[in-house]
Amino acid sequence: MNFFFDQPRNLLVYETPSPLHVAQLLQSLPEAKQINGSYVAVPATLKNSQVLRWMQYPVVPVITDKNYDWPIQPGFKPLRHQKMVTNFHVLHPRSFNLGDMGTMKTISALWAADWLMRQNPGARALIVAPLSILERVWAAAIFSNFFGKRTAEILYGSAEKRMRLLETSKADFLIINFDGVGIGAHTRKKFELDGFSRCLAGRADIKIAIVDEASGYRDATTKRHRIARQVIGRREHLWLLTGTPTPNAPTDAYGLAKLVNNAHNKSFRDFRMETMMQVSQFKWTPRRDGYERARALLSPSIRFDIASVWDGPPITTQQRHVELTPDQKRKLEELKRDLAVTLNGGKQIDAINEAAKRTKFLQIIQGAIYDEGHKSHLIDAEPRLREIEDVIEGTNRKVVIFVNLTNVLNLLYKRLSKRWKLVVLNGEVSPKDRSENIRRFECDPDVKCVLADPQTTAHGINEFALVADTVIWASPTDKNELYLQGNKRVNRPGQKYPMTLVQIVSTKLEQEIYKRLETQTSLQGVMLDMVRRGEL
Repeated sequence: MNFFFDQPRNLLVYETPSPLHVAQLLQSLPEAKQINGSYVAVPATLKNSQVLRWMQYPVVPVITDKNYDWPIQPGFKPLRHQKMVTNFHVLHPRSFNLGDMGTMKTISALWAADWLMRQNPGARALIVAPLSILERVWAAAIFSNFFGKRTAEILYGSAEKRMRLLETSKADFLIINFDGVGIGAHTRKKFELDGFSRCLAGRADIKIAIVDEASGYRDATTKRHRIARQVIGRREHLWLLTGTPTPNAPTDAYGLAKLVNNAHNKSFRDFRMETMMQVSQFKWTPRRDGYERARALLSPSIRFDIASVWDGPPITTQQRHVELTPDQKRKLEELKRDLAVTLNGGKQIDAINEAAKRTKFLQIIQGAIYDEGHKSHLIDAEPRLREIEDVIEGTNRKVVIFVNLTNVLNLLYKRLSKRWKLVVLNGEVSPKDRSENIRRFECDPDVKCVLADPQTTAHGINEFALVADTVIWASPTDKNELYLQGNKRVNRPGQKYPMTLVQIVSTKLEQEIYKRLETQTSLQGVMLDMVRRGEL
């Protein structure tokens, strides 16, 4: 559509294609005026611009260098795409930022919230994010970019402490983890908010909600999602940030959309039929246009690919093949035989049981398995352990080793610590010690490796890119999102060195899992299919 901006009078002027469009503009925008027949002039206010964008009309940026100072830490400057994202959030009160990891979504969201709070004194923002990044990412970004002009409070601790902080804090930004949002909510007679969650939902001064790593709300059937719809889903401004909205299937988009735009009033059943095709009792595969339809559901949205905003060094993926030991072969044969007997007997293996078998498989190939009492037992996996040591020796810089299982992480720590100084980042390390370990990995030249659980470290840890050039996957993870996000801990702005991604493999199943992780294909059925073909 043709339009121009009359800057002296702050007017947006549209050449409309028909009288119907003229009538729509005049009816939707009380301040609009018809001029010269087919032209309509609209004052370029924030509210008018938001309505115009909702109607799919183009507008000019409402935040510019003339009316905003873009607070940023020394040594950095606002980038063009960051300004575009900031304006997008302001112009689309309920929207998604699907930008790739490393495209600096955090500061753009903070600028948008800051600008809105300047227009509405007394308004505040709520930030919901994984526990691991509340302080190191969000609180740190507010402190380092706003120089005390904006304050933050992390609502963490017991229910009583959170309630006290909520009632007494005067901070501009309140920061909380996903599960903290729902403290006090219950289903004793019926589902309802209570205690802290009810008080948080009732805070009228919280006008803005920012959800980082929003994949935590993919499943719309959970209690967590029901709480979110009441506590944060009704805010005037709601922005969901995630670089991996559909890591497993198009249907991953449904829960996110349900929170922002009520999934365009579609039921999950209908949306799944639109985007997926059922091929067996438990298996669904994406339709040809499934991901395109999922992206349409996540609207309005904005996305920048990392390659479009950062010309980084190359990344090389290596698959290093290692032999299985006789002990591993025997254990894998037992697992395969058990699966084959079940399948040949005509019994169905659902997705949950298959995932459990896949976890057992990953334990065997890594050299440490849990029994039914969750006691760990070591099995010989010497070739794999030796290969990991060889990779570490092959680089002069630091190494990130992703390990999915605590018993395997402990096995590697005991072995590798005999030769190198290393730190651990997993769920057993407290948030305080986790921050200290990250600092040591970044700053202590003697610390060579970090052993990291991808579940704990795949989100919000940026220091890896500054000091490490190698990522080792001791075995494939079971979740697409964790694999993609984990790799981008190193492949992001700040990285100056060519990067190497090392996948340790011993079997065809591992190769197939890595292939599906890289193409964001569901792992459902991968193990059973290989058993049926006799390839496991």
